[in-house]
Amino acid sequence: MNKKFVLSIFIVAIFAASCATLKIDYSQISVPQEGGYQFRQITYEDQMIWGPKVINNAGKLQWFTGSMFDVSDDGNLIVYVGVTSADQTVGNIYVRSTGGGRSSVQRTFGLSATGPGFSPDGKSICFSGIFPGQEKSNICMINTNEGSAIQHLTESQPGMATAPVFSGDGQRIFYTRGLPVTTYSGTTPITTWTYSIWSMDKNTSIATQYVEGSSPEYVPGEKLLFTKSNSTTSQGEIWMLDLKSGQETLIQRDNVRGFSTPKISPDGKRILCVGSSKGARPSDSNLDIFVVNIDGTGFQQITFHPGNDNSPCWAPDGKSIYFLSQRGNEKGSYNVWSIDLIK
Repeated sequence: MNKKFVLSIFIVAIFAASCATLKIDYSQISVPQEGGYQFRQITYEDQMIWGPKVINNAGKLQWFTGSMFDVSDDGNLIVYVGVTSADQTVGNIYVRSTGGGRSSVQRTFGLSATGPGFSPDGKSICFSGIFPGQEKSNICMINTNEGSAIQHLTESQPGMATAPVFSGDGQRIFYTRGLPVTTYSGTTPITTWTYSIWSMDKNTSIATQYVEGSSPEYVPGEKLLFTKSNSTTSQGEIWMLDLKSGQETLIQRDNVRGFSTPKISPDGKRILCVGSSKGARPSDSNLDIFVVNIDGTGFQQITFHPGNDNSPCWAPDGKSIYFLSQRGNEKGSYNVWSIDLIK
């Protein structure tokens, strides 16, 4: 994947500091704290699925806050980013059934893709892509089942466009837009990134800017969930924006943990998100899946595996979830897993 793209789409979350490297037993399917949950493996190592890369830079965790896979609203299909051989450096979009088997259909070729998501009717997939010869990422759209035509939606905009999701009617796509800001320390240039939430109307091509933040999630009733970084704690927080009034409401904040990638439940009452877990030693910090009620109550940690769990999605009935996890194999490769929330 293009190195500039990789660096630009990371949102920084700071947790426990340590430079020590410890061996993680990725081969465990579950750990004692997850007792009662039945883990079902949906994909396998030979499918070479990409998940958000998590970087520990002197104890500071960095990861892409958008989701790296999605489940269709009818629950029949998943879409993910993957490769066909370990030496490939460019990920493409693949679609496969949730019902078993190992057959996947490659839907993009020759570009660097990330952040795929289904339209409400399941007929289209939006994603972020970098095309050959370019260094910026655009929001794109392709048919789920056939054809190779890719529609470019944000090609005329500067910056990096990532983490797209459809509105409830499928007419708008909300996404994160990152722009570089260069300052100078003496004569040394220092580049940082600012992130904000935008939408693109598919019919009119009108782009609209909303708030500072990343990883938007459309909520019925013209609202958005999104991730915002706290400038004091440097932790990611989950917020909600009312698109009609402009009012912002804090949903989940923690001075120790950081959160990202909110996903609304089918009944609109609960939110899945990614958050940090602090282990017995600072270097044990990793990413896990959490759930919280939409009013901020009922916060609960769902996964506790020492590998990284991320990119959560709800099943259509709201009783099960899908997510990417490094568990269940010695190398810590990402695969799609599923559990029932009702033990």
